[in-house]
Amino acid sequence: MDRRTLLQAGTGFAATAAWLVACGDAAGQASPSRPGPSDRPGPGSGGTAPRTRAATGSGAAAGKGAAGAADWSALGRGLDGGLVRPGDADWSAARRLYNTRFDGLRPAAVAYIANTADAAECLAFARRHSIPVSIRNGGHSYAGWSSGNGRLVIDVSKLDRITSGSTATIGAGAKLIDVYTRLGAHGLTVPGGSCPTVGISGLTLGGGHGVVSRAYGLTCDSLVGATLVTADGRTLRCDKEHHSDLFWALRGAGNGNFGVVTELRFRTHRTPEAASAHLNWPWAKAAAVIRAWQEWGPAQDDEIWSAAHLSAAAGGTPRVTVSIFSLGTYSGLKNAVDRLADRVGAPASSVSLRRRGYQEAMTGYAGCSTYTTDQCHLPGTTPGRRPGGVLKRETYLARSDFYDRSLSAEGIRVLIDRTERYSRVGGRGSGSIQLTALGGAVNRVAPGATAFVHRRSRVLAQYVAAYPAGGSGSRQSAWLDGLHQAMRRHASGAAYQNYTDAKLRDWRRAYYGSAADRLTQLKKKYDPDRLFDFPQAL
Repeated sequence: MDRRTLLQAGTGFAATAAWLVACGDAAGQASPSRPGPSDRPGPGSGGTAPRTRAATGSGAAAGKGAAGAADWSALGRGLDGGLVRPGDADWSAARRLYNTRFDGLRPAAVAYIANTADAAECLAFARRHSIPVSIRNGGHSYAGWSSGNGRLVIDVSKLDRITSGSTATIGAGAKLIDVYTRLGAHGLTVPGGSCPTVGISGLTLGGGHGVVSRAYGLTCDSLVGATLVTADGRTLRCDKEHHSDLFWALRGAGNGNFGVVTELRFRTHRTPEAASAHLNWPWAKAAAVIRAWQEWGPAQDDEIWSAAHLSAAAGGTPRVTVSIFSLGTYSGLKNAVDRLADRVGAPASSVSLRRRGYQEAMTGYAGCSTYTTDQCHLPGTTPGRRPGGVLKRETYLARSDFYDRSLSAEGIRVLIDRTERYSRVGGRGSGSIQLTALGGAVNRVAPGATAFVHRRSRVLAQYVAAYPAGGSGSRQSAWLDGLHQAMRRHASGAAYQNYTDAKLRDWRRAYYGSAADRLTQLKKKYDPDRLFDFPQAL
């Protein structure tokens, strides 16, 4: 039984964790000289001081495409981190992404960088030998673009140091469960997603939604600075005062477009006591639930986040549920739940309300209530995994929409009809529609203030089709595409860039809207030769 199935078999809080966000709220930093004194990793970079190294294609000559076969052994000797190649003991684990759909990808090598000098060394090597580059942290790219055939994968997982305070410095390779645990020990947090193995960098650079977004904003809204290595090997520290144009771009369009991000600096938030609720209604009430929730959810006080969920398994009866998380009082949440039930016009068939500590809640939403932090990882010995990890990879497809206005009765009927259709798909697997209420702090940021422009929408929709590893997924893919197409007239046309969708035709406008033209110019400025390139690179 995989992790998604295990969680869906539970009730209440555990069941909620299974569908809050498909485990992939990060594009990974997907994409694909000699460092100067500023390249030495500062406190919290998660790296080690670079040693003096033999040249393996650094400096100006590296950019001229020197002839000859790539000397991978020389690259490995020149890295403070490590290089894994086909045939090495760790290769099977090192090459794989989180989603088993991409197990057929065969990169040329995986470099686990330990500092900015390692990143510059890898980029120089790639330029010299014309080797495409992908950047990876958690490996959750929905399109698999944190890897690729014949590519040099630059993995930042070793850069996982975390220091706390009013400003937290977090290495780009840190995973969310570790961020929550280490900051939580000091009563602090940064807003983020629910999947424990998602990397903080991929999440942040594409926006970053989570259960406290309405209260604290997106993950990128708490970002106050970042360090990255650009295509020409420079290490830049950017914030509102330094390279401000790049800092603007990183907050929403930073995944794989401008450089290898090695460190992030965040404004932190206190972790108050919290409360949560999980409600189920009979499927016959699904239309009434969606109609009521879409008016109720985005209108709540900032402290209350909520999501409505429609799901079906092949051959089963569909389900409709609502999950709610509040940084306010238990009584305030109870009153809000009562108001929702009044709008629906029928009481929920089951209700679970609980007071929770913030850290307990984040661990629960991660599906790790009964696990230690070490267990709440993928198993293994490669960077980013833990020998005692018990989590498993998943197999799924996903697409997304933003809704700028409430759905009409017809739009709601489409969602219900398409959910019911999945129950007739046949075979194993599940289909789900996850609707997350926006508003609050997310929408108080001006659309042009960052490269994340989706600041006027009411709802973020994610459509997910999961199936057993090794399956073709053809039925699930057909269901997913049919649902997405059926919602065209009801959705805004925008899509969430962290839910990378390889099938989008006008992805520039869908992801970046009015920011697209400015981002294109910045791409030419910081990566004129397109070293960082992939199918949806700017």
